[in-house]
Amino acid sequence: MVDVANANAVAVLTRAPSSGGKHRLFAALGRPADPALLEALLLDTIDGAASAGAPVVLSLAGEADGLGIGLPVIPQSIGHLGERMRGTMAALFAAGARRVALIGSDLPAITDTPIREAFRLLELEPASLVLGPALDGGYYLIAATMVPPVFDDIEWGSGRVLAQTCAAAAAAGMPVRLVAPMADVDTVEDLIRLPARAVRSVAWSRANGLTAASATARASS
Repeated sequence: MVDVANANAVAVLTRAPSSGGKHRLFAALGRPADPALLEALLLDTIDGAASAGAPVVLSLAGEADGLGIGLPVIPQSIGHLGERMRGTMAALFAAGARRVALIGSDLPAITDTPIREAFRLLELEPASLVLGPALDGGYYLIAATMVPPVFDDIEWGSGRVLAQTCAAAAAAGMPVRLVAPMADVDTVEDLIRLPARAVRSVAWSRANGLTAASATARASS
């Protein structure tokens, strides 16, 4: 486990690229799951998350077969997505993290901005829940200073995830704060838009000199 004591921590929820995923995307592309593209999505997401300056860990579902990324790995618990997110947050808080942000592994154009903003909002209002709305009605980021009671009775994979999560937070008395919306990569249209994002990302000036979505743009070309 990475040392997250008294620190902000970012967890990227993922599975090994060799184990497949993104069934809707690859079905639309008319080809089997491509580990190279899945790895590129993950690497670009990690690159963006790391630029926020907080420790980054991988929350891994399944085996780490072929996964040699060099980040600390914590295993995801068994169960639906909400149970796995709850388990990841609980593990990081148990390790001493002050604030935790979870993101998916399909955000190749993410930058440090929403992550830093999420932690800033939690510093100002520790009892709040911070969400990053996804354009499909879900969320790509969730952050809190404790494990929030918002992971049960959610229709995961539907366009109602964000609204239901906000309702669960309200029922628990947690104020909800939002960072900028972002599209994850679920469809061919999302993938096609990536090169344009990569060009615009030059202005974001990554600390390591790489533009956002650089690996994904190469893998999908």
